[in-house]
Amino acid sequence: MQFDFGNPAPYGGPSTVITIQGKEIPILLDTGAKKSELSLSSHALKNLNVNYTGKYECFKAVDGKYCEKTFIIPEVKLGSFVIKNVKGIMMSKLWGGNDEGFKENEASRNGVIGFSLLSKFNLLLDYPSSKALLVKRGENPIGYDISKWISIPFSGHFNTRLYLNGELRTISWDTGAIPSVIRKLANDKIIPCPGDAPYSKKNGCLSIVSTQLTTEKNVFLPNTWFKIVSLPSYAPFDGLIGSNFYSENLVYFDFDKQQIYVKRATHD
Repeated sequence: MQFDFGNPAPYGGPSTVITIQGKEIPILLDTGAKKSELSLSSHALKNLNVNYTGKYECFKAVDGKYCEKTFIIPEVKLGSFVIKNVKGIMMSKLWGGNDEGFKENEASRNGVIGFSLLSKFNLLLDYPSSKALLVKRGENPIGYDISKWISIPFSGHFNTRLYLNGELRTISWDTGAIPSVIRKLANDKIIPCPGDAPYSKKNGCLSIVSTQLTTEKNVFLPNTWFKIVSLPSYAPFDGLIGSNFYSENLVYFDFDKQQIYVKRATHD
């Protein structure tokens, strides 16, 4: 896919371009958007013919509950793939619009590709090379030897079990998280957010640095850091792997095997 990993963090997210009825639409790539295949704003839907169902889709997000109109798009082109009868919901709230310092762009005005559509494929994210690859189910990405990468099983909505500094946590993988976030435990060592990271521009930003981040089988993952946030009690996870991790590592989501593969990116 055409791929852009966004405005300089923390102002934006990864985006690509979809084509509907000949109209090219920049759109965010959000593995954290669980419910819909596509969420599109009225701005993106202008002059498009979609079939409204007369129904609403209700869901809980980290910032509250939403109920949105649903529709069917007869055909969507994504990369070299054409997907028929794509389910969509109306996006009433600008993605990221309430985040401090957020800078609106065309993709954030249009909407997001969600987990339900991405799960029709396998997905490789190579942020350092500005690449996002859709891979036909049952096949492997060309040019990437994932057999040598760290493998992590996931369940449901990219939920994984990882040890963070010796504590077992449920952590989901979300390209919409800018940066990675975590719910604080009583014995966590808290430090300011990294001074050279743009996420730390907000005064009082606190974080947890992973001196040890491992799988349940004690395989070490690349170290990273997590911004401390208040997560709602209904959230089925303790934290999210976000943009600061993807910017330094290659990540492959394999829906066939229910595995996430990770490799630190090599830099020249």
